Amino acid sequence: MIALGLLIIFTFFAGLMFLRKIPALLALPAMAILIALLAKLPIPALLNQIIAQGSLKLTSVYVSVFMGAMMGRVLIQTGIAEEIIKRAAEFGGEKPLIVSFGLMAVTIILFTTLQGLGAIITVGSLVLPIMMSLGIPRKLAGTLFILAFATGFIFNPILFTLYRQLLGLTETEALPAQVSTFAFILLGLMLIMVVSYALIAAKRSGEMLLMSAVSKDELLKRDKNKQVPTLALLTPIVPLVLFFGFNYFGLKLDFIAAFILGSLYGICTTNWRNAIKTLTSSAIKGIEDGAPAAILMMGIGMLLNALNLPLIKTALEPLILSLPFQSTLFYIAFFGLLSPLALYRGPLNIFGIGIGLFTIMFGTAVLPSLALLAAIMCVVQVQNVCDPTNTHSVWIANFVGVQVEDFTKETLLPMMLVCLTGLVISVLMFL
Repeated sequence: MIALGLLIIFTFFAGLMFLRKIPALLALPAMAILIALLAKLPIPALLNQIIAQGSLKLTSVYVSVFMGAMMGRVLIQTGIAEEIIKRAAEFGGEKPLIVSFGLMAVTIILFTTLQGLGAIITVGSLVLPIMMSLGIPRKLAGTLFILAFATGFIFNPILFTLYRQLLGLTETEALPAQVSTFAFILLGLMLIMVVSYALIAAKRSGEMLLMSAVSKDELLKRDKNKQVPTLALLTPIVPLVLFFGFNYFGLKLDFIAAFILGSLYGICTTNWRNAIKTLTSSAIKGIEDGAPAAILMMGIGMLLNALNLPLIKTALEPLILSLPFQSTLFYIAFFGLLSPLALYRGPLNIFGIGIGLFTIMFGTAVLPSLALLAAIMCVVQVQNVCDPTNTHSVWIANFVGVQVEDFTKETLLPMMLVCLTGLVISVLMFL
């Protein structure tokens, strides 16, 4: 009976999110409350255990989001992000493909640390006009930008902090080295796919891609007196170097500290005289940029607590344990062929109702924890690129003047191939 009730709750809210009648920000807390009522949790316990404690469960995740967004604002306000993009465009001359690859490389690097719709708008407003000015079709420019964003996001701290939570690691424990290794493998798969897709799309576009609609001179014009120092251009990779460097030597440096140090580095190498003003305004605007993600994380925390109620776990564990995950073919087929279920905040979406399924799977140990985490990392790539409910996809579609579903049609099969290949590799590494 409880299992049926859960199915009805999940299906109902999945349908509402699919139809865009309710955002995930509201759907997840509502699901958590209904699940708690289904488990006959008393109202005082619901308020304390589900709403209050649940909203604090992923504190480290959304504090990392705020710090990352703050650093993103530092990159924007100091002109570092704009300078990197313009130098990449200048390097390519008037050759559209070279310019596009350069801009995609920069976008990948930037979104290892940048996050939030504000960062998408800022970087996209610089990158997309340059691409389109060189004759690159609008839909292709938008697709390439989304692919580059998702490639860099593999290493984004919002994901790594959430992975630590899923693995049940304490604040003093570092992520296993295999997680970083698999992330680099996934990065390689994405780079191969992105380059292949760009070359094939360029060939399909024919002459359109070989012509420059307007000169880049106006787009790339800048005040020579306000050039950003070369050392400052290293700012986006400072948190990554610190984080992975410390972890490589068996030490732990939280992304929160890495972002603070990265922000200070960016400010000190550009305009240290205005350091306090820049850091203060960046922190305030960073909180604003990170607020939607933080609210989503609060809802996820509530849902996690609700699904960990004894009565709920007792009802769902037999269903999950009955699935033959011990079979490598089933493992690959389940997470690979069903990866489109990550779209529309579906049952395989870690930022949607899928967080409940994955939490129970970790709790039941139906798979080795690293094998399950690798599967999540593969499915996240499908979601980041193809989900038309992503706010970044909606903004990019509006900016380039296409339907957001066009990106899904263009990228779903290539991303499923990346997912399946990653799952095969995870079988060899973790199963």
